[in-house]
Amino acid sequence: MAGLIVMLLVPFSFWYIGADFSKLWSSRTIKLLEDVLTGLLLPELDGAQWQLLLSLSIQTLAMSILAIAIAGVGGILLSFPAAYNFFLPGGLLNPNRQDRNSGFWAWLTLLLTRSILLLCRAIPTPIWALVLLFVLFPGILPGAIALGLHNLGILGRLMAEVTENLDQRPLQALKAQGTPSSLLFLYGVLPLTLPRFLAYILYRWEVCMRETLIVGLVGAGGLGYLLREQLSSFDYQGVIATLGCFVVLTFMVDGISGTVRKELR
Repeated sequence: MAGLIVMLLVPFSFWYIGADFSKLWSSRTIKLLEDVLTGLLLPELDGAQWQLLLSLSIQTLAMSILAIAIAGVGGILLSFPAAYNFFLPGGLLNPNRQDRNSGFWAWLTLLLTRSILLLCRAIPTPIWALVLLFVLFPGILPGAIALGLHNLGILGRLMAEVTENLDQRPLQALKAQGTPSSLLFLYGVLPLTLPRFLAYILYRWEVCMRETLIVGLVGAGGLGYLLREQLSSFDYQGVIATLGCFVVLTFMVDGISGTVRKELR
């Protein structure tokens, strides 16, 4: 039944938006495509332009590193109180299920942190960037904070699930020896969670690197800001050079991330 509904929704969607596929091979489309492809030749840039690309590439890389640092640290700090099995009565740090005194504050903390994480990831990165550009100033810092806030919400939620799905056997062994809650956290919870946390952070760093182009397009600096200027002036050779630098950066970050993740296994 679900498959039939999907099959019916696809043609309905095309009909509703009035998709006219004949425009794909119209003379106007072909002429514009020829103009674009003619401009996408091997870019002939002088030394100053290549120097600008190098400088903006470093800015873009710095933006992604700052963003993932914000997201990683914030995600780790908020993930534990956002986990159902951490502060609540009967959880990892509060084994007494009948503790009603701390139960209210534990639930309040959980709801507050999960709401913060939900808010951070519900607002798209470009919207965060526009708000921060208005409040702060144009540059890579608002872009990095925007990327950091959105990815903080995602990482915090993923990390909370890691904590909720921990292997309880080593933790139960520590509890049976009378280990205090603080030591249980340091020697039990952290060693089990940190490798997964770091793997998620590295995955999201790759995403942050790609999203720097988006926040740059709305004015947050880096290669994305240059790309916006080149597109508005129909500088197609500049566009292909900027995109080439961005692809190299993305491959570099993916390679570093993949290498470090292999070392963590």
